[in-house]
Amino acid sequence: MTIEEQLRDLMIKKSGSVNKFSQEIGVPQSTIFSIFQRGVGKANINSIITICKALRISTDELANGRIVPIDNMLPDLEVLPNFWMTYNGLNDKNKEQVANYIEFLRKMQDEENGKEEK
Repeated sequence: MTIEEQLRDLMIKKSGSVNKFSQEIGVPQSTIFSIFQRGVGKANINSIITICKALRISTDELANGRIVPIDNMLPDLEVLPNFWMTYNGLNDKNKEQVANYIEFLRKMQDEENGKEEK
């Protein structure tokens, strides 16, 4: 299923139809159907931001070909301060290694979930 098909399904799930969704968020239905046909990457950024906010999905992740609910992106708030304190204490080389490891883990997770890289 393409990212555009996934978006369409989310819109229908949220509002019952793409037409009703477009009315609720103030983005013309023709704009939404253009996104379905031409692709997310060719869409107006303001339309994408409005759609993502209404669907509560990450615009950054959508740009990477993934639909990720914003709620799933919130870290465990009890762990976050300790993580940042530790991270900020690292030298630049080790910070880069942390970033590389996070990217490695993301790719592994995508492979486990059967997602192809775009």
